[in-house]
Amino acid sequence: MSEVALVEIRAEDVQQVLDHLAAEHFVVAQYELLGRYNLGVIIEVKDKQLLFDVVISNIRKIPGVQETRTHLIQDGVVL
Repeated sequence: MSEVALVEIRAEDVQQVLDHLAAEHFVVAQYELLGRYNLGVIIEVKDKQLLFDVVISNIRKIPGVQETRTHLIQDGVVL
């Protein structure tokens, strides 16, 4: 299962969060964004429970993360 997580981070903590997520095995890609959310993260896991665990147990607990919004990817194109 794939998911897009939009992450709002305190400005002074953006690099720390980027570094933390880069080391995680479930992160397929991450993109710095302009706007309310500072970061877009593509997550890949095997099932819905793991998806929930990744967001609740991992991403939301990173120091500096203020809010997350998650969206399941229903269909996509693999290049």
